[in-house]
Amino acid sequence: MSENIQFKVAFTGHRHLKFVDMEQSLIKLHSDFPGAMWITGGAYGLDSHAARFALDHSIPLWLVLPFPAKILCAKWPSGDARDLLFRSVKDCAKLSVVSPVFSMGAYQLRNEFMVDGADVLAAFFDGSPGGTANCVRYASKVGKKVVRFLGS
Repeated sequence: MSENIQFKVAFTGHRHLKFVDMEQSLIKLHSDFPGAMWITGGAYGLDSHAARFALDHSIPLWLVLPFPAKILCAKWPSGDARDLLFRSVKDCAKLSVVSPVFSMGAYQLRNEFMVDGADVLAAFFDGSPGGTANCVRYASKVGKKVVRFLGS
């Protein structure tokens, strides 16, 4: 019995990014990796923009949350980002939740889980320290291809 193996692109990036600033890069990724499943982490910013693009363009979405969505967005302002997270949970092709409860460590575990499940990491990364830098460092350590946007 053969398993259907689909190419997977994981995303990491900064929260401050605006959709209009990255839309062309998402279009290029979709063109460069047609038929790929996109893996996003449910965070505000890049993750939500990539998820929205995937859902709007019928790209299979694997949503990997550090903990349940209600906990993740508890301190987010109400509105579009929160609505998109719940739309992503409802409409994604696959949902994984790393921890049943909040913990700071679950964010890095989520990032590692996404990288481990992907063939390539799309990093919208300006070089600043933080979770995105940790994710890029982990991907490099385990030998995953990193396609970098924003900085060199």
